[in-house]
Amino acid sequence: MDSSFDASKLYLYANDRMVQEINIEKYIVDLDKNLFLENGYYYAGVLSGEFLDKNVGTNRTSFMIPNIAENDLEIGMNDIILKTSEEIKVYLSEYLKEVKKKKKERIAKYIKTTAPQYRHLLNYMEEDIESIKPSLSEIKLDDELHKIKRKFEKQLKEENEKILKTLEVGAVNLDSYQEKFANQFAKISEANKSSLAEYVAHRKVVLELLKKGIRSNDFGKYSKEAFIHNLIYPMRRTSEEIEYQAHNLWLIDEKLAYCDYISSDVPFNNDSKEGRPDLLLLDSPVAVSDEENTGREYGTIIIFELKRPMRDDYTSSDNPIDQMMDYAEKLKENTVKDKYGRTIKTSDNTQLYLYAVCDITNTLIRIARKYNFCETPDKLGMYYYNNVINAYIEILSYDKIIDDTTKRNEILFDKLGI
Repeated sequence: MDSSFDASKLYLYANDRMVQEINIEKYIVDLDKNLFLENGYYYAGVLSGEFLDKNVGTNRTSFMIPNIAENDLEIGMNDIILKTSEEIKVYLSEYLKEVKKKKKERIAKYIKTTAPQYRHLLNYMEEDIESIKPSLSEIKLDDELHKIKRKFEKQLKEENEKILKTLEVGAVNLDSYQEKFANQFAKISEANKSSLAEYVAHRKVVLELLKKGIRSNDFGKYSKEAFIHNLIYPMRRTSEEIEYQAHNLWLIDEKLAYCDYISSDVPFNNDSKEGRPDLLLLDSPVAVSDEENTGREYGTIIIFELKRPMRDDYTSSDNPIDQMMDYAEKLKENTVKDKYGRTIKTSDNTQLYLYAVCDITNTLIRIARKYNFCETPDKLGMYYYNNVINAYIEILSYDKIIDDTTKRNEILFDKLGI
């Protein structure tokens, strides 16, 4: 085939001579390269007539026809191409009908299995869905669906504002508007479900990443601690520097996200030589909003120490239990400052929760036994209470985190079919 045939085209002739070629695929959404890939040919249309003959330029390489007609008496080139495109659609209707059907099935399947956050678009944005090209990659398909979702949200917002203005004026018969209100509320409900679906789908992906992160690769190597750390909470950042959606503390406990202050891999006293808990969470005894450290004594302090999956070389001088208790002792002494140079104040009543997030291997079990750790009922973790420093200490295995998180979110995953 001639290399110039790389798309279906419309050829405009004047006085038996080709003057202009148009890529007709830009005007007929379901006409694309698949016609050639599936059937071995492209569509080539020829348009000629008296109007084109009379309006060709003297050099016969262009037409003296404006792209857009300025008034109803004129004919624009855009009018000619659009009208011709409609005729081509009729001519290729059998082929285009099948392409449209397959495209619709593919998009519906993609939304159902991969992107449930777009499910409502199938009902409310049907024309926009039909305007998507049929041979897009999944990445580009998602981009198009995201654009349509943004358009839907913009329209929904505008419609909400219209209804509110109508109600404010008070010149509305509620009975006559009942159906309109019902339709609008249905749209809002679908939009909310979409947001929830996106939220749940994100959780599913994060959980799968954690599962992958604790497995060994083809060479028997495990992910470094940093991979899991950043998955749970970005390293070297605080809660005042990142958005709520930027972390995944819900993997461990939903309530953790609401602590007053969170720091991740930030050294005590901003000194690189000092200890740096993987995660340090501070919570006041009473609700004091999201203020900075105001000098109050913290009622609860939570420390997490994360270790590489399946690590099994712990010693009496290098293990997460003693590491966290050292941090706790320093905090109890009121000598530790936060990232902003403010003292982290504690009292005898400050409750400490220390969590080692790791796999429970033999060398860690030996150390835990020295402290009389007990096994959790599900046998996936170990715990111990230190009365001296008022600290509850727990070893959270990766298996336990995945098991508990899956159970908490299972009903949502099932509802979405993911």
